[in-house]
Amino acid sequence: TELMKQPQYSPLTNAEIVCVIFAGVRGYLDKIAVKDVGRFEAGLLSHLRSKHADVLDWITKEDPKIKGDAEDRLKAVLDEYAADFA
Repeated sequence: TELMKQPQYSPLTNAEIVCVIFAGVRGYLDKIAVKDVGRFEAGLLSHLRSKHADVLDWITKEDPKIKGDAEDRLKAVLDEYAADFA
């Protein structure tokens, strides 16, 4: 449930929701304490918006289904962010 909590008046875009859920179901949150899930999510979204906006744009404009090249790209972004998360 922590994963889907959103700050009031700050809704996530569909592309952002897709990325957050992808991170959750692919195990990127498995080793993160429940109290840190919100911080992980906020940091991931900031990372995506600032350094990988193309991924969010692709999901929004092309296809919200994460598969093929989009899946590989999102995994690379998540691997990069998760490695630096502390």
